[in-house]
Amino acid sequence: MGRKMAHRIVENLWFTREKWLSGYADISAEDAVKRIGDANSVSWMVGHLACFEQFTWCQLAQGITVVEELRVYDFGQPATTPALNEVLEMWHKVMPVADQYLETLTTADMSTHLVLPNGAKFRDDIGTTILRHTWHYWYHLGEMRALRSGMQHKNMPQFVGNMAGYGQYSR
Repeated sequence: MGRKMAHRIVENLWFTREKWLSGYADISAEDAVKRIGDANSVSWMVGHLACFEQFTWCQLAQGITVVEELRVYDFGQPATTPALNEVLEMWHKVMPVADQYLETLTTADMSTHLVLPNGAKFRDDIGTTILRHTWHYWYHLGEMRALRSGMQHKNMPQFVGNMAGYGQYSR
């Protein structure tokens, strides 16, 4: 965990990311690229969530593009089956840059909006955007679990699991 204290809603996103990371523990490189029906591959989901975080917390909030190649995982892009180790590396590059911004947020910031390149306000305020990111991870965690179940994986992580740390209620 080793992060400094942040706004509670940011800590919930961090907790969700930890659960996300455990979701593909012990998955083989071969299984990470498999698709069942029209479901995305596990490896694509990693790139997709990294793309979403980069767009919001790096590009919009800070004007930084960490990994240009993430564009291929944006919403509406064709399905791909990238190597898991490659997209995990990209995800791990984006998160510290995103967190540089997220850990500075205050309660007052949560009702403000990021600004799009064209000068318009981003559709949701920052607090709602953090919730959207959090729920986006949970959506893909469920999708990942269904894929892994369809591949007959056993001993998968339990969600939500241990609530110690970020997941516990506090005032």
